Amino acid sequence: MLKKLKIKLILNNMFLIGMVMLAVFIAICSLIYVSGEMKISSVLEDNIMTAQEEFEHSIITPIHPSDRIYKVNFTVFIDDNVVIIKQTETEFDSELIKEAIIGAMDYDYDRGNLYDLGLSFLRKPVKNGTFISFISREHLEARMNETIVATASVGFLSLLLFLYISNRLADIAIKPVKEAWDQQKQFLADASHDLKTPITVILANNNIISSHKEETVESQMKWIDSTAEEASRMSDLVNKMLELAKSEATKEELKFGEINLSEVVENSILQFEVVAFEKNLTIESGIQPNIIVKTHAPTFSKVLEILFDNAIKYSEDNGKISIALYQSSKKVYFTINNKGEHIKPEELPHVFERFYRTNKEREVGGHGLGLSLAKKKCDLMRAKISVESNAEDGTTFTIILKARR
Repeated sequence: MLKKLKIKLILNNMFLIGMVMLAVFIAICSLIYVSGEMKISSVLEDNIMTAQEEFEHSIITPIHPSDRIYKVNFTVFIDDNVVIIKQTETEFDSELIKEAIIGAMDYDYDRGNLYDLGLSFLRKPVKNGTFISFISREHLEARMNETIVATASVGFLSLLLFLYISNRLADIAIKPVKEAWDQQKQFLADASHDLKTPITVILANNNIISSHKEETVESQMKWIDSTAEEASRMSDLVNKMLELAKSEATKEELKFGEINLSEVVENSILQFEVVAFEKNLTIESGIQPNIIVKTHAPTFSKVLEILFDNAIKYSEDNGKISIALYQSSKKVYFTINNKGEHIKPEELPHVFERFYRTNKEREVGGHGLGLSLAKKKCDLMRAKISVESNAEDGTTFTIILKARR
């Protein structure tokens, strides 16, 4: 799939580049052709003017053309019976000259080209006859051939260069798609495993309960509790998947308002104190009072929920969770730290990516969705979230918001 996408990108790029280069090629050739035709017309007019002046002064010597850049360049003056009265020097034999004159006289316009003879002409009727000036098209055709060969060569080499560039650009464009695809495949594999396990446990518990119908509900509570726990895990995974899909499928518009962030954080701490106590964890907090910010309270509370749950889940036994909220200059900082197995340096850049799971999350059954949701919601609030982790200090998540001015 990705290979086909890359080929499609390259082909589309090369098609567009080819069309642009073709347009440039046509424009260059057209300009040179038009310029050449204008030059020919100018020389033809000069030749006829010179011939007229020579004729008016009754000069019998042969007329010399004004521009010798062209291999064949001559002018004739003929009467009404197409008899040559006077002509300039030329290497053309009489038969070819006669053929050229007939071709020029038969032409519908005074200015034209005799392609079979390789000549252009200009015809000017006067009272006693007609002046016809002829000029070779060889110079223009040589220039056109040189231009076509040169532009075609440059175009071919440019296409090879653009092919290489397109290939590199396609690799760059495909890279995030490939990463997302690999992450999604990994997530589907992990999610399938995470869903398969509770489903297997639930089915097994139900089989045990149904095979002991004579037992009381109280005696079967361990199977019922196990079923409830696994169902809760499934519900958590499905809800996170739906919430992430919803947040990425729609452009959510948040209505910001001024809130007392100190109170929001303190309320979140109260909600999680019981959970922390059950796991023998201590929560220490340093909350600067009455910090007012303009944000979306429900969204910020959801981010706090994700970070609190993450800190409790990955704290060491009998550990401590440290929470701080303070204002410095025009910024408000919220930090949450937990001690335990730290996140490896190579994993830190990926913790906010969709579907990414660290080794810790795989061990405790994380889904790799919580932190990506937190990052998404922080982006919606125009807040910045970051993470630091090392063996000595543990893991610290930081959220930075703008303070009320």
